[in-house]
Amino acid sequence: MTPSAVIFGTIGIVIALAGLLMAASATDPAFYVAGLIMFVGFVLFLFTLLKRHFDAADAARTGDRDH
Repeated sequence: MTPSAVIFGTIGIVIALAGLLMAASATDPAFYVAGLIMFVGFVLFLFTLLKRHFDAADAARTGDRDH
């Protein structure tokens, strides 16, 4: 993995957990929904980082340099 992917992944994990904690401790429905949206959004962001990593690894293995 590239250093930028590790840094963005770490930041994404922290923000996703913050969103989950925000939703768990919310007393207002708006904060609950915002926390869940934040959590789901950053989980999808982390899956995108993983997809990019494995796509690059597959391209390097097969010799395809278009990706």
